[in-house]
This record gives sequence, C-alpha cells and structure tokens, in this order.
Amino acid sequence: MNDFDEPYDDGYGEEEEGDQLVAEDWPTVHTPVPVWVMLAGLSAKAYLMYAFLAEHINSRIQNPNRRIACPKQKAIAVVLELADDRQVATYRKELEALGAIRTEKYRYAGGMRQGYKYFVRFNPPAGYEGQLRLRDFYNAHPEFKAAAKWEGRTEAAKKTAAATVPAQAKPATEPKPAPAREARKKKAAEVALAPEVLQVLEAFRPELREAMRETAHTDAPKTLVTAVTKALKERTAEQLVSRVLRRWTTHGYAEKFETGRLERPVGAAVAMLRHGECPDAGCEDGELLADGGPCVLCIERGKDYKASHKAAREAKKEAAAAAAARPLCPGCEQDRGTEGALCPACVSGFERDIAGAAEKAAADVAAMEKVPAEWADARQRVLGEAEQARERARQDGADDLGQLLAAQLTARSAATAVHRLRMATLDDDRHDRPQEPPAAPETAPAPAVPAMPVMHGAEPAPCSGVRWNGSPCGRTTEAQDGLCGVCRGAQMAEHEDLAAVR
Repeated sequence: MNDFDEPYDDGYGEEEEGDQLVAEDWPTVHTPVPVWVMLAGLSAKAYLMYAFLAEHINSRIQNPNRRIACPKQKAIAVVLELADDRQVATYRKELEALGAIRTEKYRYAGGMRQGYKYFVRFNPPAGYEGQLRLRDFYNAHPEFKAAAKWEGRTEAAKKTAAATVPAQAKPATEPKPAPAREARKKKAAEVALAPEVLQVLEAFRPELREAMRETAHTDAPKTLVTAVTKALKERTAEQLVSRVLRRWTTHGYAEKFETGRLERPVGAAVAMLRHGECPDAGCEDGELLADGGPCVLCIERGKDYKASHKAAREAKKEAAAAAAARPLCPGCEQDRGTEGALCPACVSGFERDIAGAAEKAAADVAAMEKVPAEWADARQRVLGEAEQARERARQDGADDLGQLLAAQLTARSAATAVHRLRMATLDDDRHDRPQEPPAAPETAPAPAVPAMPVMHGAEPAPCSGVRWNGSPCGRTTEAQDGLCGVCRGAQMAEHEDLAAVR
C-alpha cells in the first residue's frame, strides 16, 4: 500500500479529467512488491522476475538470510516468456545491480548441474538514493499535479473514497471447522517429542540440520521423527546417536555435503538411521553389539562382493581380449564380424566404383559425335573388361580383395581411355580439323600395368609390401612376387596414376 491517505482526484473537474480506479474486490492471493522496486526503473521482465521470486518466500519468515527462492531457471524463463532460459541471466544481473536480490551458485546432480539460490530483498540496500514512496514519484513529476493541487481537497477525497471503494465483502456463511478436526489439531500441537527422540535429532550435524530447515522448513520433519521412533524400538538413543555420527563420515554424507551433491537432506538423515544390510539384528555396521566382535555374516558378504566384482572385471577383460583377437576386414581394417573376410561395406564400395566408371565411360561416348565401333556400347565393355580382370586374378590365386582391386583398376583404366578419346575429339573440332578418328598422341607410351602374378601354390609367407605409413604390411601371401592382394592393388594403382600423369 502507498503512503497517500487520499485517492487520486484532480479536484478541478473543469481543468482535467483523470482516470478513476474503483476497487471491486480485494485480492485473496497476491505477491508483495515493494514500492521502491516498482519505482526503480526496472525493465518489465526484470520486475516480473522479482515478483515471481518474491512469491516463493514464506511471508512468516522474518530472518532475511532465510528468504531464499530456488526456482528452476527454466521455470523463470516460462514466466518471462523467454525462448531460451539462458536469457534469464540478463534480468538476474539487472536485479542484482539494483540490490533487489542476491544470488549464490550451488551444484547438484553429482556436481554436474548448477543452480542459483535467490535471496530476495524487500527493503532497499544501504545508501539507496532512489524513490522510496509514491509521494517521491509525484514530487519528481509535478506535471501530474500530484503535489501542487493536493491541499484543500482532503475532505472531498475522503467522501469520494467512501462512495467509490466498497468495504471488503464477507461471505454470507463462513464455514466453521469441524469440532473433531479442531480437537485433533489442538491435540497434535500439544503433543511434545519424547526426550529420546529429541536426543537423536539433536545428534545430527549442524550443517545437515540447517539444510533440512532450508528444504523442509524444519529440522524435525515428520518422516525423520517416524524413522527415529521406529529405530528406538531396536536400539537405545545413545546407540542411534553413535550410529548417525559415525555414518555421517563413513557413508560419505560429509563429502557429498561439502561438494554440493547432497540433494535430499531429509532422505540422507533417514538413511543414516536405518539398520544396515546385514540380516543379523545384533550387527551394528559390521560389529556385534553383544561382545564387540566382528560380524561373520558381514565378512562373508564382503568376500562375496569382492569375488563377484572380480569375476565381472575378468569377464570384461576376456571379452575385450576376444574382440581384439578377432581378424579384421582387410579392406577397411575394422572388426565387421567377418572373421578376416572382406566386409559387405567394402565389397559394395568396390562394386559402386566399377559401376561408376562404366557410367562415366557411357556418358563420354554419348557426348562424342563420332563414336568408334569398339566403343559403341561403352558401359558393357567396361563392365566386361572388369569382370575378365577379376576372373584372371581369381585364377592367379588372389583373394577377394585382390580380385576386386584388379576389377576396379581395369574399369578405371577403360573409363580413362574413353575420356581421353573424347578430349582428343574435342581438340580436333576446336581447330577445325576434319572429323577423323583421333590419332594416337605423340607422347611417350604409358607404362603397362603389371599383370597379375601366377600362383604356384607356395607356402604362405609374410607380404613384402609396406602400408601407407611405411610400416610392414603384416599379411601373408602365396604369390610369386611376394605381395598380398592389397599391396599388389596399391602398386597397380600407383602405375595407373603415373600413366595418367604422363
């Protein structure tokens, strides 16, 4: 509410007719936004963000350090109608610069995610020099006649207010709570916690109790009180105190709290109270309460746990070794599950290359005006020569990769010959030469592609070729020239490239 006692009224009806605000009803659910925040000149979205954060604060909280709002950044983006939640940072910084909020970062989800704690300020910070009241606004804007014409019309304004602002309407019939319900509430409020329960609750670490107050607004939530009451049926209060103090460190809760990974403080407190996994009711974390000796069941469980994990690690190592020992595809050198044979991907790649060379030759022939008789059906001729080369390689003892390499190189050579024939025809047309079959170029003849070696059924021997990086090939071969199919194909491709350059 503002600090004016009168509603706005010009008082000089003949000079200016202002807008009138008539209150039809009072809001039952509203968010308090301080006047100094409203008059601070914030952007519309920053003002809306402040109101959204303020709505998260419990009105009964008096301690400023506990006025914390922790909404998700995506939720704020939805309220502000932002397409990207990262744009919230712009309005967060605007509110921080004003001093309306203070933020702290925290980590959760195992430290993988980051969130913000918003400490909402309702009073202006020290040294704030902006407008604090509605009167300050009208004093700064005399053109609105808020200060100049305020005298002399107090009584009229009060009469106008009484006539235009109705009193708060009351419901015709106010529902009364049932007597039984009121009795139960009164009885529950009068019931105090047992001294043993209080002793166990006070044994939890102060930082954990503070975290429970921040999340559950109390350090004695009903779930935790129920867990303490149940645990007291099997252990004394002193034993439970010892349990929670010990497990805070041994079960890793202290480390999780320090690293910001303790997301549910109440759940952690309940887990610290529960009995362990040992089926022996007299076992307390591996130690027997009767004589203080070690629990045999826990020792055996520990051995079984280590044995099962060791077996899992060994099985994982064996699977990795078996995968590494499997023969690879000789074409792509990947484990394709072909046990050393050429994988379907490599086979289809060679076939597509051969078919592409045949299509290229057919396109060159189609572009020529005079086509030699031997190239009338260029596509079939290229495919036929490739198939013949593949058959010769098979008869010579080459493997699948060697056969495909031979067919591929032959198809490429045939397509290159057709392309050269077409280019020679274009040169003749450019120089107005008669249309004659192109003569052979006067350049040095291209070196012949070495034929596939004859196999003699010799014993398998290491390949004498090298890979692209200079390392030994490592494959075995039975060819006379001492090369495997891959290295022989690479050598033939090199000869073909030299022939194309010359």
